[in-house]
Amino acid sequence: MPRNRKIYSGRSIREWSGGEQSFRKPAIKLQKLVTSRINKGMITSIDSAEIPREALQLAKNAKVVFDKTSRRDGLAAFTDGEYEGPPDTSPILKLSFLKHPDGTGHVYRFTPDSIHDLQTLWNPITQIVPLVGTVSDRFNVATVFDVFAFTNNGANAVQWIDSTLDVSDDLIDNYFEYAEGAEFRYCTGFYNRIVLAALREQNEILLAWTGEYGSKLTDKHGLEDLDPLVNETSGFSPLVDSPSDVGDFITGVFGLTSVMVILREKSIWLATKQASFTNPFNAYSAVPGVGCDSPFSAKVTRYGLAWLDRRSRTVYHYTPGGTPEPIGRPIERNIISNITDPSIVFGAYDPIEDTYSVCIPAVGSDIVRVWTYYFQAQAWTYNEYVDVSSFDTVELLTGSISIDDLLGTMENLVGTFDELSPIVPGISQRIFGFTDGSLALPNPDIDTDVGEIFDTDLISATFMAPGDDIYVANVVVEYTMRIPGDLEFWYAPDGGVDASTSFILGDTFTPTVLNKPQIFTFKRVVHSRRYAFAIRASNGQFDILGYEVWVTGSGDVSMIRQVP
Repeated sequence: MPRNRKIYSGRSIREWSGGEQSFRKPAIKLQKLVTSRINKGMITSIDSAEIPREALQLAKNAKVVFDKTSRRDGLAAFTDGEYEGPPDTSPILKLSFLKHPDGTGHVYRFTPDSIHDLQTLWNPITQIVPLVGTVSDRFNVATVFDVFAFTNNGANAVQWIDSTLDVSDDLIDNYFEYAEGAEFRYCTGFYNRIVLAALREQNEILLAWTGEYGSKLTDKHGLEDLDPLVNETSGFSPLVDSPSDVGDFITGVFGLTSVMVILREKSIWLATKQASFTNPFNAYSAVPGVGCDSPFSAKVTRYGLAWLDRRSRTVYHYTPGGTPEPIGRPIERNIISNITDPSIVFGAYDPIEDTYSVCIPAVGSDIVRVWTYYFQAQAWTYNEYVDVSSFDTVELLTGSISIDDLLGTMENLVGTFDELSPIVPGISQRIFGFTDGSLALPNPDIDTDVGEIFDTDLISATFMAPGDDIYVANVVVEYTMRIPGDLEFWYAPDGGVDASTSFILGDTFTPTVLNKPQIFTFKRVVHSRRYAFAIRASNGQFDILGYEVWVTGSGDVSMIRQVP
């Protein structure tokens, strides 16, 4: 039995006949509150405590692929490869390509007042009719066999590019009565014709189509005719089924394999093929009440069509024959903010990662807000880019070989010099265009945007403690570091009410093990009814795989506090 008890500096020392008992910290009982992957992207339309544990309050400059959330790819200048720098400093509005049956092709770069063809060097396209559009007059393109046509929101008449002469000119030679000039806003290729829609500021509900390809033995193969009195395979028709259709303007036309989708401000129409030279299309209203008022946000996807509708404050995805799916519901509270003009909003579809993006230039800023939906994960992220003016996926079709790559002597060469450069199969490549005329490619092995630092911010869901006597003790984060960098762990005792002021820096750590899953544990007892944490970084590349939140009772906390 102890003979006496003395108190020294707040500690108890018990003296036994056999000596003194050394002090040991009391065991702390921890319980796992939650464990989860992070693979559901960003949800802001409901309370942060109600979103799935796999989701985030904020997924800024991130992507969700392969069942994990990662820092988004950096951007590398397009000139890092074999191509020269930009031919001018005009903002790029579109990149598109024409692919010939023999595998050769052309990559076209469009600005408001210029067109260039990429053949290792940027070759200017001579404009017979100068382009007069602005940065708000984005381009639509239509390819029918080997004829490449385009519109610029009706600023010019519909044009075509003669790829053999590197010349652009008016496509239409013969107009019907009141369409002289053919200043249509939108175009697409369908049923061997070029279909035009929305005669700018004259008849915004008009649909017209050129003559059928092959109906004439000309350079344009009959696509130059819009007057049915000249070519019976051409024609036009206003889309009116009821008096209300007169004010339901067309906002896009998209030719798919067997059906054509016509977007309008308040409805969706479909057109099917008919076995008639003079009336080749049967157009009808397929979905009333749902439309698109942001025309350049609409893009063809692997599964159908996606677009932003500001009227209903959400993003839709539509497969012809079905019902439009409001895929933007998780983030519709935020996505519409700061849109003053729907004509400046543009969309992008990336078949490589199977994503659809809505790009919204911020008013009074050089920041472009890009909301990206990942179809495989059914998840949203939010990204910011500086001075981005276009985002396209094209096939780089050029192939080349340098003199230094040749074997032997010049005398041993066989054939012509043109035959020395093989045709390289086209590879789809995402390319960003900028307001200064430059281009950049996404690169997962780069952590900056052409040398400029960008911040990644991942904010967890809010975790509700089951009682006032429960304390958050540990947070365990599983991650993989792919490129060295610093990671910061932040926590918010109020659940992350304000992303800029609620969070407290808990720790900064620099992983040294690369390409292997690792564990980081943040140990700090926090009395919080609503708790959230964030992972932030401004360099490196990493994947966040999952996390655990551990809690303890107030009794264990009091034991902890007894230990100095």
